Amino acid sequence: MLGFGEVEVGTTHLQIAADGRSAVLRVQTSPATVCAVAYGPTASLGSIADDPGMGGTAISRHVVLLAGLSPSTSYRFRLTATDARGQVFQTALTSFTTTRAAPSAALAGDVAIGAKIVAVSSQWGAGYGAANAVDGNLSTEWASAGDGDHAFITIDLGRPMAVDGVSFRTREMSDGSAITRSFPLVVDGARRYGPFPAGNRLDPRTAHVAFTGRRLRVEVVSSSGGNTGAAEIEVFARG
Repeated sequence: MLGFGEVEVGTTHLQIAADGRSAVLRVQTSPATVCAVAYGPTASLGSIADDPGMGGTAISRHVVLLAGLSPSTSYRFRLTATDARGQVFQTALTSFTTTRAAPSAALAGDVAIGAKIVAVSSQWGAGYGAANAVDGNLSTEWASAGDGDHAFITIDLGRPMAVDGVSFRTREMSDGSAITRSFPLVVDGARRYGPFPAGNRLDPRTAHVAFTGRRLRVEVVSSSGGNTGAAEIEVFARG
């Protein structure tokens, strides 16, 4: 087992979400590697995550979501990378502590979880289907097949809902592409709202917009191009 420093480029960054429930680790390796992060509240770890952008191949810039965390809790983690020659590089066991949970916002639950997908601009492979944008899991994502600023997805909430907020948590590629910057909503094919700033896995940037509707078309109007899509689209009904 070789030290991770032999392939690490620059400084590895760990960013913890404000609510203490997730974190994103960014690391660059040279040469390209298959990199995974094992993490958990004890030395036995118990969870593992990698960059979904790898797609089964080695990459140089890794963006890894550590999901399922609890606020105000200490975690340990270890990075392991494997290069094309089969050499394995690993860090020592490292720790971090999540932030204290912020006071909850006056928004009800996410009613988009499990919503029916009515239409989508495209999907990049079976593992990046549109349903991933409304599955309540930040570790999965919908990716379009290179739609850039023309990506869109339409969801059906099942019945008209009185909505108070919507968030678009963008997916992102480790090379800086596929980042959605703003999105509008078209409600029931008639009313258009926005555009609003998009958020990410750590910062949802919820748009506080009030309407009653059933079918929501969410569009990408400004992005860094490429396989744009969403880790999660959240729709908050009024309490």
